[in-house]
Amino acid sequence: MIIDTSNTLPTREMLFGDILNPPPGMEGYLKLFGPKWAHWLGMTVEEFQDLANKTSDENFKEELMKRAETGPLSMDNFIKQLKETGITYSAVHNMDEENAVGFALPNDYVADILKKYPNQFIAFSGFNPHKGKKSLDEVERALTTLGFKAVVFRPYMHGLFADDRRYYPLYTLCQEKRVPIWIHTSVNWMTDRSMYFGHPSHLELVLLDFPRLNIIAGHGGWPWVPDLVLMMWKYDNLYADTSAHRPKYIATPSTGWDMFIKFANSTIQDKILFGSDWLSIGMPIKDVLKEIDEWPLKDSVKEKFFYKNALRIFDLEKRG
Repeated sequence: MIIDTSNTLPTREMLFGDILNPPPGMEGYLKLFGPKWAHWLGMTVEEFQDLANKTSDENFKEELMKRAETGPLSMDNFIKQLKETGITYSAVHNMDEENAVGFALPNDYVADILKKYPNQFIAFSGFNPHKGKKSLDEVERALTTLGFKAVVFRPYMHGLFADDRRYYPLYTLCQEKRVPIWIHTSVNWMTDRSMYFGHPSHLELVLLDFPRLNIIAGHGGWPWVPDLVLMMWKYDNLYADTSAHRPKYIATPSTGWDMFIKFANSTIQDKILFGSDWLSIGMPIKDVLKEIDEWPLKDSVKEKFFYKNALRIFDLEKRG
């Protein structure tokens, strides 16, 4: 059994959102992830960039989706890979960043996926503090009637820090419902805003004010991993996944992950979660898992990392 806490779906509506509807500053993400997306589409980096530069936005979108839907990223192939590699549950992060990109995918779209593929996905509802009560009501609807299990947001896309009071109504709701929140906690690659939106320190006041709210620090806090490891050690309600980073580099000394690897077998073993974002990093999930298998983790800790901790946090133990 494996539970992946950070990923999305290879669908027309979700796969290339950052490319096809880029907000100002997204150039940094295109530079970093464009070559990885090209790999999935059977293109060289040069072909990908040439297509982006020479075609209209609409034709670019259609060409990318045509390649995706008929290649390794078709939904059928995606589900096949999940089953072949033992991914019991895979996350669907449905962000609400309408303030930045101009639209938000309805939660009902994801709810239809849940019905089509029962017991395969964990749905995360996006929250947007710029919409206030409207967004909060939508989150509650997703959690109570659509089968969603968690909430997700990226503070840098809202232009706010995670301890901004405009997030507090969400924290109150999720603490009351015992629902975890995945918060982007790492560097962002936007060219027009601070990377410190993702610093773990912005979670501390929230952890103090909401001691029964489970927070998942997405992407492991890199490059501020020591800060996050110590916070996980101190706060019972703070967890982290290692998504969006190639596993072999996490286990490589002097890449910034040393404290995570050192304490994973001891003080934070109950606080760590498997998260991949394998679609974003351009690696087949089987290769991601193979590299993690090389980490110096005890077998009992690997079980916690891959599924036991997530079963508890997402209240999946009865089904697990």
